[in-house]
Amino acid sequence: MNEVKKNINEKKEIFKKIHDNYMNMNRMMAEEMKIASLHGVITGENREQMWMNFFRDIIPKKFSLSQGVMIIDSFGNVSKEVDIAVYDEQYTPYVFQYNALKFIPIEAVAVVIECKSKSPKETSLDDWVKSINQLLPNPSGIVRIVNGFSCAITNKSQLRTRPIKILATIKDCGDKAGENIKEKYGDEFDFIIIKDGDNTFNVLNKNEDKTLEWWAKELNGCEENLKILYTEEGGNRLPKESEKYLEMNSCLKEFIIDYLFADGEDKKCKFEINRTLKDLKIYDSDGKDKNPLLSLNLQLNQLLMLINNPMPFPHFAYAKIFREIIQEAKNKTDEEKNKKSKI
Repeated sequence: MNEVKKNINEKKEIFKKIHDNYMNMNRMMAEEMKIASLHGVITGENREQMWMNFFRDIIPKKFSLSQGVMIIDSFGNVSKEVDIAVYDEQYTPYVFQYNALKFIPIEAVAVVIECKSKSPKETSLDDWVKSINQLLPNPSGIVRIVNGFSCAITNKSQLRTRPIKILATIKDCGDKAGENIKEKYGDEFDFIIIKDGDNTFNVLNKNEDKTLEWWAKELNGCEENLKILYTEEGGNRLPKESEKYLEMNSCLKEFIIDYLFADGEDKKCKFEINRTLKDLKIYDSDGKDKNPLLSLNLQLNQLLMLINNPMPFPHFAYAKIFREIIQEAKNKTDEEKNKKSKI
């Protein structure tokens, strides 16, 4: 019995060290930015690099990160400059590069991050957000799937994706100021990272009480309810005594509001999820978040898993807009020639 208790304590000690590491990282980041600001050595690029290092450490390696990019769509829209973009380039020819400028198609973008060193001006942030929101993913990409070929417009669970928006600011804020910022910008940004009065970073999320089903619809533009499907035919198998299994697996049952066993040969089981981002916070008995950056890690990556894969790249849509540009240039040239010939 003592040996078992010792092993449990050792395992808990590992998790405590992970918790402590995130708290130390939080304090170090805040102190680094404070010192740099006091001595006037922090620039926009330095600030972005600090956040780049942090997000690179917590976001899966399947995603790439770039600084100072613009995002485009196949309808001719272009965003304002994005300080940090997180995108999946596995299936997307993501960079339309013009010298040092990078243009990333919206279909590949999972996260956009705006970095500020002081209180952001409301008008500039509004303009920045509008330039992101105007971008329209095109659901016309064609891709091979297990059972054949599919066009993205037929995927009811991902009609269009929109990037997760994060505002990262290093201005010192107390609790009241933080709540004001959340109220002012919470509808525009999914996460707001602010510097608290105790010289650490806090993370605000106005919609943390919304369910994963709400987030799935919001990020993927779908109307279907979020359901997890298990089938006895595939790799995700449920024991025959499924209800008994759910009773035994308290962790799984805690996340489920309802489970239905469909009649039929496929024997599918649907789980409707009712958990929220708030459930991923590392909070104490008083409900105070004791480790904001670790909470952000869990929350952000859960949302990335709801997107999971980028939309299939709409090659034909981008080819069309390039053809239109060429034709417009040709029409202009022909018009000028006609004018000269009449002189």
